[in-house]
Amino acid sequence: MLVLLALAAHGQDVATQYAYWLRYQIQVPISPKLQWTSEIDNRRSFAPDVALQFITHQRLHYRTGRWDFGGGVTYSIAFAQNPEEGFDQGISEIRPVVEASYEMPIHKFLMSNRMRIDDRFIQADRDQSVFEESVKIVRFRYRLQFRVPLKTNDRQQPTLSLRVGDEIMLNNWKNTFDQNRIYATLDFVLSKKFSLETGYLYIYQQRFGRDEFYERHVLRLSLVHRISKK
Repeated sequence: MLVLLALAAHGQDVATQYAYWLRYQIQVPISPKLQWTSEIDNRRSFAPDVALQFITHQRLHYRTGRWDFGGGVTYSIAFAQNPEEGFDQGISEIRPVVEASYEMPIHKFLMSNRMRIDDRFIQADRDQSVFEESVKIVRFRYRLQFRVPLKTNDRQQPTLSLRVGDEIMLNNWKNTFDQNRIYATLDFVLSKKFSLETGYLYIYQQRFGRDEFYERHVLRLSLVHRISKK
């Protein structure tokens, strides 16, 4: 199982943290096969209530059959890694991204495999921008996800679904292991335009280039906004 790679590092000192993530995503159809998605994600610690990270994703998706191909860019500002210590300045990151996913129905389940490559440029000097001086890291991500419909409408379209998944992330240098995420969420379809997602993530992560590990328990709430194409 993917999580075994993370558990192998448990001999190290591990800091346990509790956080909540608030996300808004908008989906804009361009054509029957093309869609633009944009989202913002505010990640904060519970106690003390301080900012951990602000991140925004911009993606263009091309869907054909059971395949979905995506590409775009992510911008991130990381704040406190240890909330009790606070922070005096955020660290910026620019991240070009490409990904491919494949969905396959299995009885009532929908299984999805996704491979993503993050080309990360992280601000190296607090006095210079990420465009002036940065550290480059290539991160490889694989996610296995299952979606289970719990309730459907008259047209047999899911109005309530359960999603469970496991994602492993690996770096191209220094510490190979980056993090492992295991999650479970409930997706509520509120209307044709809006959905609400709420769930729990367990994250086991190693700080890049450091012998420091985090065990994070995260509550996540997301509002998904779909723009209808006239």
